[in-house]
Amino acid sequence: MKGTACLSECGAYSQEAFRYLLERESKRSERSGRFCQLLLVGSTDEHGRIVQMNADVAKIVIAAASRSFRETDYIGWYRDGRIVGAALTVLTQESMALVPTQLQPRLAECLRAELGIEEFSRLQIRVCQPHEVSLAEGVKGFRGKGLGGRRRDVKGET
Repeated sequence: MKGTACLSECGAYSQEAFRYLLERESKRSERSGRFCQLLLVGSTDEHGRIVQMNADVAKIVIAAASRSFRETDYIGWYRDGRIVGAALTVLTQESMALVPTQLQPRLAECLRAELGIEEFSRLQIRVCQPHEVSLAEGVKGFRGKGLGGRRRDVKGET
């Protein structure tokens, strides 16, 4: 995996590449005294369980995330076909506070405008620290186990 940049056909890193980059950036952040945050966008059913993301929706989510974040951040599949992740890197304490208050709502508004209310209502957007999710097990869902720690979800609603 070292040195490999595996992008999917829609321009996001593959799950393997994204998780490698996330782990590398988390370690680099620890050493440098900077911070790294993870923003996750998942498609859910009516019970809040993670489901397969429609391919057209995935392309829009990935494109919107790419436009919403810096070129130095990584956009990829946290869980192939189900959860798109954005690793926001080299953050200061001040810029970390902007992720849930400004960046997450900006992405949500962009997705709401591009997808429409019906499709947007099936998405959940979550901000967390890389250590709050299990890289070995993956995400079991946005509710309950699997994404421990503090929650700041944006549920697609009107």
